Amino acid sequence: ALGLVIWGLAALFFLYEFFLRTFIGSVAHQVIPDLHLNAKTFAMIGSAYYIAYGLMQVPVGILADKFGVKIIMIFATLICVISTYMFAHADSFMSAFLSRLLMGFGSAFAFICLLIIAATWLPKNFFGFFAGISQFIGTMGPLLAGGPLILLMAKTHQDWRTTLTQIASIGIVLAFLMFIFVKNKPRDAEKPLVILYFDAPLKTSLLKLVKNRAVWAVAFYSATTYVSMALLGAIWGTEYLQAQGLSQGVAASIISIAWLGYAIGCPLLGALSDIAKRRKPTLIFCSILGLFATSFITFASLHDAHFAYVILFFLLGFAASGQNVGFATIAEHSDLSTRATSMGLNNAAITLFAACLLYTSDAAD
Repeated sequence: ALGLVIWGLAALFFLYEFFLRTFIGSVAHQVIPDLHLNAKTFAMIGSAYYIAYGLMQVPVGILADKFGVKIIMIFATLICVISTYMFAHADSFMSAFLSRLLMGFGSAFAFICLLIIAATWLPKNFFGFFAGISQFIGTMGPLLAGGPLILLMAKTHQDWRTTLTQIASIGIVLAFLMFIFVKNKPRDAEKPLVILYFDAPLKTSLLKLVKNRAVWAVAFYSATTYVSMALLGAIWGTEYLQAQGLSQGVAASIISIAWLGYAIGCPLLGALSDIAKRRKPTLIFCSILGLFATSFITFASLHDAHFAYVILFFLLGFAASGQNVGFATIAEHSDLSTRATSMGLNNAAITLFAACLLYTSDAAD
C-alpha cells in the first residue's frame, strides 16, 4: 500500500509537470500579444522548457542515486512552483524565457523518478505495463491543459496569469504530501529507492552506455516518434487548427483528444508488448501509424473538418505512445549499472530533438 501511495504521488508530479509542459500551446492566443511576442520568440519560449528538460535527463538518474527520490522530488516540485509563478508574472520575452527554462529544469526529474519508483516498488515482469500506466496518468496533464483549461478560464472569466498562479499553488500541496509519505527505502529492504548500483566507476559505466548501439537506436526512434506530439500537442497545435478555421475552444479540445490517444496507447501498447514478449513489432506499427496521421494532417485538404481532425489527432497521439515502449526496450538493452541513465538518455533525446525543431519552426507564420 505504501509503495502504491509513493508511486501515485510520483505519478501526480508527472501529471503536474506534463501540464506545465503543454499549457502554453492552449493559451498561445493570449500569451503572444500579452508578452509582445512573434512566432519565432514564442517558439523559443516553447523550446526553452525542452532544452533544460533534455539536458538534465542523464544527470537526473545520477542525482536520484546520490540523494534518493524524496529530496529530489520535493526540490523539483518546488522549482516548478516557483517557475510557474514567475511565468504567470512575466512581462517580457526574457522573463518568460527564463521562467520556462527553470520550469523545464524542475520538470526534468518527474518521469525518471517515476520510473525508478516503478522499477523498485512494482512487479518487474510488468515494467512495460506500469510504465504505460504511469504515462497514462501523466498524460492527464496535457489533456487538462487543452480544452478543460480553456473552458475553466471562460467559466471563471480569468486570464491566463490568474489561472496559472492558482495552478502554482497546487504544486505546494503536492510537495507537502511528498514530504509526508515518500520514503527512500522499502520497509523490508535496506537498499535505497534507486536502481543505480555502480560496481564499476561511473566513467566506465557511462562509456559502456555510449558504446551500446541498441540504446542509441531506441533513443533515435523515441525522439522521432514523439516529436510530432511535442510540436502539435504541446506548442503549435491549437494555433494550427485555429488557422484551419476552428475556434480556440474546439482546437484546444482536439489537442486534448490527441493526448487522450497518447494516454490510451501507453498502457495498452506496453501491456501488449509485455504479453507478446516482443517490442519490435509494436515499435514498427507506431512509426507507420504516425507517418499516416502526420501526412494527412499536413497535406490533406481538411479545412474546418472537425471530425476528421479528431480522428487524425487521436491517431497521432496513439502513435506517439510508441516512445513509451521505447523506455521498456531501452531498459532491457542496458545493464543494471546504467539502466536509469539509459532511460534518462532516451528522455533527453526525445526532448532535445523536439527543442531543436521548435527553435527552427515558423509554424505560426
